[in-house]
Amino acid sequence: MIEKIKNEVKLLMSTGDDGHGFDHIERVYNLAMTLADKEQAHPKIVALAALLHDVDDYKLFGEKNAAGLLNARRIMGAYPLSDEVVDRVCNIIHSMGYSKALKGIRPQTIEGKVVSDADMLDAMGATGIIRNLAYTVTRKERHQIFEPEYFPKESLSSEEYKQKGRIGDNFINHYFEKILKLKNMMMTAAGYEEACRRHQIMVDFMRAFFEEQGRDDWLAYLENYERENAKVPLQIRRIA
Repeated sequence: MIEKIKNEVKLLMSTGDDGHGFDHIERVYNLAMTLADKEQAHPKIVALAALLHDVDDYKLFGEKNAAGLLNARRIMGAYPLSDEVVDRVCNIIHSMGYSKALKGIRPQTIEGKVVSDADMLDAMGATGIIRNLAYTVTRKERHQIFEPEYFPKESLSSEEYKQKGRIGDNFINHYFEKILKLKNMMMTAAGYEEACRRHQIMVDFMRAFFEEQGRDDWLAYLENYERENAKVPLQIRRIA
């Protein structure tokens, strides 16, 4: 069943060339299954949620699909899955995503936390840099790499985050406004451990970029940003 669903999702997401295609789904699935094993989460629930988490993404399929999870429900409806399983998977998908996290909506089950961490991890590290660049060059609402005159707006609301064509929404600022925050948004110990490794890759990249640009002001901004966001998340301290 999982392999058949994977093939369906691959067909549905095959046109994604902006960092949200099936390659993203596959990486999230593999990461989630690894985290599920470490966190003792239910593998079938994790597998389904990981494979289906973007098939109704509002950025790709519109708000109507996102609200009703039309594709996810249609795909799961073709298999002998109980209503409980379908509801658990849909509840996970409904509680995932950075814009929802800005509203205080986060997964409550260990399966949801695992898939959420896996999804956010794929936005980080070397892979995340490539995804962010792909999104920048393929989406007209964010087409600038670096605009040194516009410093980031670090505390975006959910509505501001989703706003298209916002001034200063560029490749570099996106790190400060979202990606560098993800390490402290991890919900599992295993996810946090991997996030720390990937976070450092991004910081090293940005430090090198600012050095090559001769931007001491942005280097200072980065170092200050890192100092202010160095604390281990409370939920991870409790787990540890």
